[in-house]
Amino acid sequence: MYRSVLVPLILPLALACSADPTSMDGGSAPDDGTLQDRRPVGDAIVECRYALPVDIIWVVDNSNSMEEEQASLAANFPSLISLLTNPPDADDDGMEDWPALNDLRMAMVTTDFGVGDNSVVGCTASGDRGEFISSSRAADPGCSDYTIPSGSWLTYGGGSSDALSTGFECLARLGTDGCGLEQQLESVRSAITDRMAAGETNEGFFRPDSLIAIIFVTDEDDCSASDDSFFSTSASAVTELGPLSNRCGNHPGRLHPVSRYITAFRDLELDRRGNVIISAITGVPPELVRNPSAIDYTALLADERMQIRPDPERPTRLAPACEYGGVGSAAPARRIVEVVQDFAEDGHGLVQSICQTDLRPAIEAIARSIAGRLCPPPI
Repeated sequence: MYRSVLVPLILPLALACSADPTSMDGGSAPDDGTLQDRRPVGDAIVECRYALPVDIIWVVDNSNSMEEEQASLAANFPSLISLLTNPPDADDDGMEDWPALNDLRMAMVTTDFGVGDNSVVGCTASGDRGEFISSSRAADPGCSDYTIPSGSWLTYGGGSSDALSTGFECLARLGTDGCGLEQQLESVRSAITDRMAAGETNEGFFRPDSLIAIIFVTDEDDCSASDDSFFSTSASAVTELGPLSNRCGNHPGRLHPVSRYITAFRDLELDRRGNVIISAITGVPPELVRNPSAIDYTALLADERMQIRPDPERPTRLAPACEYGGVGSAAPARRIVEVVQDFAEDGHGLVQSICQTDLRPAIEAIARSIAGRLCPPPI
């Protein structure tokens, strides 16, 4: 059995789930196994569906500052999959907090989109360009030979999730030799458009009746350049644009507009039975996103730490949005937050801070945001 109203620990979007099979306009929803319920939650209308498959794309930073974060993501993934497939009973009333997920696809994309013909240390011409990662790049013996058994994405169809967790852990340890000029947004845009064309490696990943979740894990902001010349290391480019280390933040006009990606992600909603959720674990001050159900995105973007400014201790770099554990910091992820904000306005976006020694709370918050779309079946 499942509760039709979830416990307060679940995000507000989760509170919208109900066994009522009627649509908001008063008509009956189609009896096709994906009945929906839409109810106002605050200022937003959120939806949940039952018998809904879920398709998740993880966009994971593979630059040289991400070793600890990749390890924490891999270590805490079982917590996410456990919440989705083995729901808790938070108030011990004998009913699960949401129905167990038993139809899942997961794919992995890096942030390396290359730098064209420019000569940049650590970067290649093309990078991965949104191609799903199907073989492990981890050096440890347990993962060195891992390849997804069939196709370019992981699947789960119920029962034990051990194989899924093992596969994810091996894929998530992407290594840190990717390009340090991360193009997170362009990488995933290519993954869901160019790379899904007929004959391409990502073809067939999305299902027309699925809930889609795109999850970014990165300690840098997006640097999706509108022209590869932006990455030039020539003397004239350095004079005009400054060092590569802070060029992306200082010249937003040379990047693709954020609207390009909001439109691409919104297009996934067209003619779909499910929703699209955009989440990110990235460079934001932890205390401003500690309560996932009450994030003020306008205040977050206005915070001094989220502004693009030089680091007083390292003038050739940008000041961080947050630091953690004495071992790392993260740049203000303004562009990524702006994309999430657009989806958060209707209950479909969530940002969490990467400046934590343990990413488990962030990962569990994202799991609950997905769980909030899984309705109890009608009685």
